[in-house]
Amino acid sequence: MMTFRKISAESSGRLITAYFTQELPDPEHDFLTQPGKVPDADGGRLTSYYTGRDGRASWRPDMRPEIAAALGIDPKTPPKNAQLNRLFEAKRADNGDDWSRNARKISAYDLTLAPHKSVTLAAEFAPTEAERAAIWHAIDRANDATMLYVAREIGFARRGHGGEDGANPGEVAWVSFRHDTARPTVEARDAGTGQTYLIDTPTGGDPHAHIHNALFNVVVTEEGHVGSLDTKRLRSRVHEFGAYFQAQLADELRRIGIAQQYDANEQATVISAVPQDISDFFSKGRRNVIRAAKEYAAAEGADWAHMPIDRKRRILSMAGLAARLDKDKGTSDHEIWREQARRLGWEEKSLLGTPASPVGTREQRYDIAYRFAARHLAREFETAAVIDHDKLRTYAARGLIGTGIEGGVKDIDHVVALIEQRGLELGGERVSLIQEMRGDRLRVTNSAQIAIEEDLAIQAARASGDRSGALSDRQITEAIGRSPLDFASEHGKTQKAAIYALGRGGALSMLTGVAGSGKTALLSPLVDAWKHDTRYDTNGRRVIGIANAWRQADALREAGIFDTSAMLPFLARLERGDVNVDRNTVLVIDEVGQVGPRQMLRLLQLQRDTGCTIKALGDHEQAQNIEAGDTIEMLRRVLDPEDMPELLSSVRQVSARNRQIADLFRGAEPEESDLESHEFRGAAANAHTDEENDDDVRNRFHLKEVRDAIDMKRADGTIRLVGGDHEEVLQDIARLYVTRRDALVADGAGLRRGRTKTISMSALTNQDAADLSRAVRKILQERGEISTHEITVQAIDQRGETYDLAIATGDRLRLYRRTWGSVDGKGATVGNNGDVVEVLAHGDAGLRVRTKDGLVADVEWRRFRDAKTGRLLLGFGHAMTIDAAQGLTSDEHINALPRGVELATGFTSYVAESRARGTTWTMISDGATFEVVRNQRALGDTTPITSDDLWDHVAKKMAHKPYKSLGTDLVTRTRKVRDARIRELIALGRTHETLTKSGGFVAQMA
Repeated sequence: MMTFRKISAESSGRLITAYFTQELPDPEHDFLTQPGKVPDADGGRLTSYYTGRDGRASWRPDMRPEIAAALGIDPKTPPKNAQLNRLFEAKRADNGDDWSRNARKISAYDLTLAPHKSVTLAAEFAPTEAERAAIWHAIDRANDATMLYVAREIGFARRGHGGEDGANPGEVAWVSFRHDTARPTVEARDAGTGQTYLIDTPTGGDPHAHIHNALFNVVVTEEGHVGSLDTKRLRSRVHEFGAYFQAQLADELRRIGIAQQYDANEQATVISAVPQDISDFFSKGRRNVIRAAKEYAAAEGADWAHMPIDRKRRILSMAGLAARLDKDKGTSDHEIWREQARRLGWEEKSLLGTPASPVGTREQRYDIAYRFAARHLAREFETAAVIDHDKLRTYAARGLIGTGIEGGVKDIDHVVALIEQRGLELGGERVSLIQEMRGDRLRVTNSAQIAIEEDLAIQAARASGDRSGALSDRQITEAIGRSPLDFASEHGKTQKAAIYALGRGGALSMLTGVAGSGKTALLSPLVDAWKHDTRYDTNGRRVIGIANAWRQADALREAGIFDTSAMLPFLARLERGDVNVDRNTVLVIDEVGQVGPRQMLRLLQLQRDTGCTIKALGDHEQAQNIEAGDTIEMLRRVLDPEDMPELLSSVRQVSARNRQIADLFRGAEPEESDLESHEFRGAAANAHTDEENDDDVRNRFHLKEVRDAIDMKRADGTIRLVGGDHEEVLQDIARLYVTRRDALVADGAGLRRGRTKTISMSALTNQDAADLSRAVRKILQERGEISTHEITVQAIDQRGETYDLAIATGDRLRLYRRTWGSVDGKGATVGNNGDVVEVLAHGDAGLRVRTKDGLVADVEWRRFRDAKTGRLLLGFGHAMTIDAAQGLTSDEHINALPRGVELATGFTSYVAESRARGTTWTMISDGATFEVVRNQRALGDTTPITSDDLWDHVAKKMAHKPYKSLGTDLVTRTRKVRDARIRELIALGRTHETLTKSGGFVAQMA
C-alpha cells in the first residue's frame, strides 16, 4: 500500500531528519562500499550488511548526475544528517543555497510503501539474520521498482504559476528510510482544561515494516530547467502505485521461495505461513497503548480520567513498559514481540523454499490478470456508472500480484489493453467500455449503463404522458373535503397544491419533499380518492406502498396504504407471478432516491405492460441508492414541471431557527450565476492541482450554507467537539443520550399530549452504532434499568459482521430482517430491518419483547437465526445507522460522530440533522478531527491549528454531496448536447405512448 504526505519547506529540517532517521547518528560504515558485519542490538545493521544498504537512509540507487548536482548531493556516499536537514528546507545539501530562484512551500513528498503485516512478521520473527535480510531485501527491491515507476509518471517540471504553462519531463531524486515499527498516536484529555492532545508514543507500537521515500520537490529537465513536481499525477495514481509495489513484492518473495496468497480483499500479497490471528494481534497498537496506560495508572493507584495531561504524557511514554509482564521489563520491543508470538503459538522455522517461477505462458498470465481485473471492475460498475480510468490500471496491477509482473509497467499496459478490447461481463451480459476525457481525467462508463439510463428516460417520458388513470379535480376536491387535515396555513396550501399536481399527473409523477414536509400526510387524501375511483373496479383502485426497506414501506400505513412491501421482495414476488398488478393498481414508491435505476426501469416496464399508475416520493438531497446511476436525476430531466411538484418547507421542526438550520444542511438549489462564481478558472484552476478537487461546483456553493448552520448550532450550544480518547468520547455521547432521554420522559407537556417524548441517536457505521449502544447499555445497567442477569449469544448483522451479544431484561435490540412472532397467541410481524424492540424476558425458547407499537410479542430463537451461520440477526438498539434513521421522527436526536466526520457526506448530514422536532445534538470527536487536520498539513508545518480550522474541516465534510454520475453524461460533451439528447429520448417515449394507444406500437413490435 502507498500513502503520501507533503513536507513543508519552512519546517525545521533537523526535526524532519530526526523523525525519518529515528534520531540515529550519521553512519560510520558505508555498507555499499565497505563490506563487513557490524553487529548491533536489534539486528538492523546486520540486515544492512546483508542487503548492502544502510537502513537508516539511502539515496535513490540510480540517481542521475543532473539532479544530484542541482541538489548538491554526492550519491556515492551515505546521506548525512546535515545534508538532509538542508534538503528538507528546500536548500542544497552541500552549501545551503536555494534550489532555484522560485521559493517553494513544499520541499518534498513522503511516499510511504508498506507490505502486508504477514511480511513484516516473517521478517521480524525470522530464525536467522540472513533470512530476515532476504525478506527486507525483497521489500527494498519492490520499493525501488515502485519509486522508479513513480518517478517516470510524475517526474515533470511544472512551468508557470501552479503549472498553468504545462510541464516538461525531467529527473527527480529521493532518499529512502527503512522503519520496522508503527508508533501509534493516541488521544489524551487534560482533566483540568478538558482539552484533548495528540501524543506520539515512543514505545509500545506494533511491528510494521515500511519505507519512507522523501521525494524532493524538484525536477531538472534535459534543457537544465529546474521546476516543481507535477503532483496532480501522484494523487490520482496512488492506489495503482501501491498495487504495483505489491506485485513487485510478490515476485521478489517468489524468488526466495516464500509461499504466498492474496489477502481477504485481494489487494496485497500475504505470506501463507503466517497465521491471520497473529497478524491481527500485532495490528492493534493504539488500543493496546491506551489500555496499557490506563492499567498502569490504576496499578499506581491513580484515576486516568482525572489525571492532568503532563502525567498522562509520562505514563504514555512508558506505555510499552506498562504493557509488559514484570519479568519483561528492561527488554526491547523486538524481544517482547518474539515472546508474544511464541505465546500465540508461533513456530520459529524458516519460510524460505525453492525459488518459484510464474506459472504458465506470458499470454496465459495476462489472461488470468484480465479476468481478475474484469471481475473487480464489474463490482465497481454495480455501484458507479462512471469510474476513473486509473481504476483499470489499479485492478490490472492487482491481478498481476497473483500471476507475476516480469514485464513491469508494460504488463499493466497489456492487461489494460485487454480490458479495453474485451470489455466486461455485467449481470450475465457482455458489455463494452466507453472512455471520454472530462477535464484532465479519463473517465469510463459501460454500454449496459447507458442502455439502462436511456431506456429509463424513454419509459419515464412515455409513462408520464399517459393520463388515462389520472384523478379529476372533482375527485381530489371531494377527497380533501373528507380529510381531517387542515390545509389553511401557507405550508398547508403548498401541500394542497402538491396533492392536486400528484393526483392529476400521468402514469408516472414524482413529488420532491424535504425532510419533515409531510409527504406521507398529503398522501392520505389521494389514497382516499384512489379508493373511491371505480372506473376500473367497483371496489376502487388497489394501492400498494413500496420502499427500499420494510420499515419505510410500513410507514405508508399512516396514509391508509395497508398493502406494503420492501422493494426487493416485491420484485421477487412479481417475477414469481405472486402479485397481480393491472391498470387498476397504484404503486406508491417512497424514498425513491434509494431506488436504483435498474429497479425503477423494471417498475416502468411493469407500468408499460399493465397500465398501472406510479407515484414516487423522495428527496435528491437525502441518502442515495447504492446501485450505479441516479434515478431521481434521470426522472427530473424527462418529467414535465407539472409532473414534479415540490414541497420545500418543513413542519417537523417546531422552532423557526431549527427549521432554518435543517434547511441550511439541505441547501438551496443554486442559480447558474452562483455556480459560475464558484468555478476555478485560469491560473486559479491550475493553482489547485494539488488539491482533491470536487468536480461538482455545487459543493463549493453548499459549503457556506453548512458553515452558517454550524455557526448557528455553536451559538445555540447544540454542536460539540468532544474531547478524550475514543472510549471517553463514546462515554460522553452516551451520557448525553441518557440525560436527554430522562429530561424528555420527565417533560410533563409531552405526557399531557398522550405520548412520551423520545430521543433517537444515529451514527455513520454499524460499528459506531454498536459501540454507542454498548456505552448506553453500560450506564443503564449500572442504574439498574437493565438486568445484570444476562445471556450471551452469537450474533451477526446484515453485512456479515459477527460478534457476541449480551441480552438482558430491559435491553433494546435492533432487528436485521423482517421478524415473525406471536402476539396474544396469533402470528404477527414483530418488526422489520432497522426496527428496535425492548426485551421483557429471555428463556430457552426465545425472547419476549415489546414492539415499537407497544405490543408484547413472543419470538422463538429460530426466528432470529441466520440460515448460513446459525447466528442471531440481532444488535444493540440504542443507536442506529443514518440509513436506518431516514424517515424517522423523534423529539430530539443525537448526530453521533465518535470517529470524526471523515465518512460523513452532505446527504448523511442532512438526514441526521433533520430527524428531530426539537433539538439535534451534534457530537464530534475532537481528537479524531484534530488528527485529520494535522495530517492534511505538510509535515513540519508549525502553523497553529485553530478552532476555526477544525470547524472548517467539519463543514467541508458535512457539505460534500457525492452526487452519482450518469453514464449518458459522459458521452455528451456539453450541456447543450446532453439536453438535445434528453429531448430526443422524451420524444421517443411520447411516440411509444402514442403508438401503444393506437395499437401501432404493438403491431410494430410484432
